[in-house]
Amino acid sequence: MNKLLIALSAALLASASVPQATAAPPLAPQSAAGDTAHCVDAHSLDLRRILPPPPAVGSPRARAELDELLRIQAQRTPGEAELARRDAVRSIFRFADALGDPPGFEAGRLPRTVALFRHIDIDETAVLGPAKRDFARPRPFAVEARLAPVVARPMSESYPSGHSTWAYATALVLADMVPERRARLLARADQYARNRTVAGVHYPSDVEAGRLAGTTIAALLFTCPAFEREEAGARQELRAALRLR
Repeated sequence: MNKLLIALSAALLASASVPQATAAPPLAPQSAAGDTAHCVDAHSLDLRRILPPPPAVGSPRARAELDELLRIQAQRTPGEAELARRDAVRSIFRFADALGDPPGFEAGRLPRTVALFRHIDIDETAVLGPAKRDFARPRPFAVEARLAPVVARPMSESYPSGHSTWAYATALVLADMVPERRARLLARADQYARNRTVAGVHYPSDVEAGRLAGTTIAALLFTCPAFEREEAGARQELRAALRLR
C-alpha cells in the first residue's frame, strides 16, 4: 500500500492546479494488438485526469524544450546515439546491465517472468492510447525541422512518452522482485527514458509525464490480486535464475 500512496501522492501534486478533463466515452480495455488489459485499463486509470497538459505548440516553454533537444542533438556522441537506438526496443532484457548482466537472465529460462511483463505491456498500452490521442501533442521533429532522430520516427502522438511509461513501470516491478538491485534498476529506467530525448523523438516533458504515468501504473498493479499472484511465481523463477535467495 505504501507504493500506491507514494505514486498517487505524486500524481495529485502534479495535477493539483490542472482542470479535470472532460469525461470521455467508455473505452474498451484493449491494447493495439487487441489483447484484453490484465489489471489496469483506461477505466481504472484515466491519465488525462492525472497528467498536466503538455506545453502548447508555439509557447515559450515548448520553444525552450525544442532548443534543449537541439542542444542534446548537437552534443550527443556516437555511443550515446547507438544506446538510444538500442533502447528503442521495449524488452525487460534492456535492464540486464542493471542486474549485473547475469547469465541466467534470458528468455528461455524465464517463461513466467516474460509472461508477467507481457501483461504489464498490455496494461500500459491500454492506458496510454487514450491519453496520447486526447493530448494530441505533435512529435518534436514534426515541429522543428532541424531535429534529426536516430531511430524510426513514431507515428503516434508525443505525450506522454510510452517508452518512458513502460520503463518506469517495468523498473519498479523488477525492483519489487529484486530489491537488492533497486537503485540500479531505477537509474537504468532514468537513462532509458532520457534516451527518448537523445533519440530526438520526445520532449523532456513527455519523459517526465511518462515517469509519473509508469509509477502510477506500477502502484495500481501492486494492489491487483491477479498481478500479485502472477508476480509471486515470476519472482521465484527470476531469483532462482539470478541465483538469489
